Amino acid sequence: MSNKALKEAVSWLLHIAVAVALGLSIIVFVGRFAIVDGSSMAPTLKNRDVIIIESLTQRFGTIKTGDIVVLKIPELLSGKKEYAIKRVIATEGQHVEIKDGSVFVDGRKLTENYINGRETQAANSLYDNIIVPEGCIYVLGDNRIPGKSHDSRTFGPVSSDRIIGKCLLRIFPFSDAGIVK
Repeated sequence: MSNKALKEAVSWLLHIAVAVALGLSIIVFVGRFAIVDGSSMAPTLKNRDVIIIESLTQRFGTIKTGDIVVLKIPELLSGKKEYAIKRVIATEGQHVEIKDGSVFVDGRKLTENYINGRETQAANSLYDNIIVPEGCIYVLGDNRIPGKSHDSRTFGPVSSDRIIGKCLLRIFPFSDAGIVK
């Protein structure tokens, strides 16, 4: 192999290594694609929607009430699922109460025009009147029809370090593409 060919091969390998490292860094530290699996966030997100989640907010910002997040919680989910996508209802120190078909945070009834179903029913008396522990969030699916969302009503608050990212955009189906709220 000539000196010129060796330099060319090394140059290609270096470019490929840099591209792979950059791609992995973006996936781990900035954001990634995800596909919604299930109907627990309907009508906001539907089964098979393709979304973009970003990972910067929980590293450098703050996750707040109303954010839609992806959580890695395989021990809390049924079947072989590892990830869940849910809406943050309350953060550490806030008081959550589910009563009379509504959700109250710090004594104020939430206006939830994004939910599917008319009411939010409590699922477990341990978690229907609770102060969210330090370092945790209380999450609910937008699909509040009984049995459609496995969420904090069932398994309680979730540690904030289980957040993989915050949902930003839906990119597919194209007819529903845009910012997710």
